[in-house]
Amino acid sequence: MSLIDQASKSMSPYKVMMAESASKNETQKFILQPNVLVDILKSEMDIRLIDKKMKKEFSGYRTRLKTAEWRLAGMLNCVDEDIYRVQIGKTIESMLKHIKLIQPNGDWVMLEYEVDIRANKNGDQAVMLAANFVDARNEQDMRYQNGVPAVDVKVDVTGNNKELIEAIQAQGGGSDNSELIATLNRFVDSMIPKDASAKENKSKVKEDTVAKDTFEEELGADFTE
Repeated sequence: MSLIDQASKSMSPYKVMMAESASKNETQKFILQPNVLVDILKSEMDIRLIDKKMKKEFSGYRTRLKTAEWRLAGMLNCVDEDIYRVQIGKTIESMLKHIKLIQPNGDWVMLEYEVDIRANKNGDQAVMLAANFVDARNEQDMRYQNGVPAVDVKVDVTGNNKELIEAIQAQGGGSDNSELIATLNRFVDSMIPKDASAKENKSKVKEDTVAKDTFEEELGADFTE
């Protein structure tokens, strides 16, 4: 009889029980049931969800809806719980990263979600996730033009600005632009800071004084000859 056979026969019942238990755990560490995938996903979403009492505060705020899916064929008997939870966390991070990339002016939090097992576009059964994120600050949507954020120009309609707008509206289809040009000139003059105008005048006076002194020196030099 070989040494291995002798050792196997002499193995204690306790060691045999531990070996069977370890083997059983190894075969069961992968997720085998679709409902387990759903339950784990819901538990991960619940810990990231805002308090239900806060939903009313965010009523009417801007939102962004994101979706994800996990094919059952690629999950069942292929991943364990730890790996699956990591996948869920990375998926949610990716959703938020994409939202913040397009709308970085908001404070985005998860408002609500839905989980279900349905057929995807290819007809494969999959765990479907739809997550709705809300901007807690409710900022205005950033608009883009040719890949560059578009700038909204706000016009002050007080004072001369109001006069300018009224002049433009009154101009209509008329051909005489003299009144509109005069209004535009007054508007431009009003937009120039007073201190800048004062500095310009002061600089001009200084230049005139220097020019006068230089002229007198040259004039005096001519007479001495």
